[in-house]
Amino acid sequence: MGEFRRDLYKREHDRQLAIEQLQKMQEMPWFKLLKEDVERGEVFPALRYSGEIDFYYRGALLCKYKGNLKGEPTTSRNNGPFNPENPDDYKKTKESCEEWGKKASGKANERATLSVLYGKFSPYIKPTLSMILLDIEIGFPTLCEENYKNTQVDLLFLDKNTGMLYFVEAKDAGDSRIKSMDTGNSLYELFDREEVSKQLKKYDMNLETRKNEILDAYKESLRIMSEIFGCEIYSGKLSLYKRTKLLVYGKSTENGIQSLKAIRAKLDNDLIVFENGLDMVDDLPEKITAGSFCEEP
Repeated sequence: MGEFRRDLYKREHDRQLAIEQLQKMQEMPWFKLLKEDVERGEVFPALRYSGEIDFYYRGALLCKYKGNLKGEPTTSRNNGPFNPENPDDYKKTKESCEEWGKKASGKANERATLSVLYGKFSPYIKPTLSMILLDIEIGFPTLCEENYKNTQVDLLFLDKNTGMLYFVEAKDAGDSRIKSMDTGNSLYELFDREEVSKQLKKYDMNLETRKNEILDAYKESLRIMSEIFGCEIYSGKLSLYKRTKLLVYGKSTENGIQSLKAIRAKLDNDLIVFENGLDMVDDLPEKITAGSFCEEP
């Protein structure tokens, strides 16, 4: 196996996030400011097993912390210093992130759009829901095969009622990767011609190949993040849903509607559609778990 830029399972994160370094981070003014926003669902922290914690605001990378005894973040999203000591400085940095989100396009625009899910499903909001957003922008190490590179899934949800982990790839309805101009001879053939079919196959290969690594990694991640933010996220047994769910949001064109029919024929309940965007997604937990069955304990 090769390495990947967001290599979540490459090494033990404790080499970078030892207890002394975490304690120092928790004492710093910048962390206390971020922690308040994390608990409001405005900032989302993501633990990277390369030894960093990434903090996202409105889809933008607000800052990242790689363990050090000074307790200082190494970079902001602009590769500059990040060490606000008062709310005014912190507010200016967040405003910069908001401006980024307004101008974002492509993948960046998708991240900004998906950030609405922070405030709805973050595990750090009280009281928490039974379905929580556990991680975002999840990268896997590269598989050996030439066709399985650059694997990065948008979202990871945890159903605390069952302990089931669900990886979810998100796409705007206008994304060309979920459309095909070739109608093919059947809906199944149409799906095979869409780029998203190859993308999901790549993700599913990772889930099958790295099941035990994924479960071990997130068991440890839950322990560390619970300790950092002083809350019990989940301590039960974890299991992994065998396929990647596809979340499509926004209005589709006529061609897009036909393509979605093809995707539905192939994925069934593993396709989740919100035609009116992501502002009203209170039933997302039910749609994620539809047709899903837990493994026996």
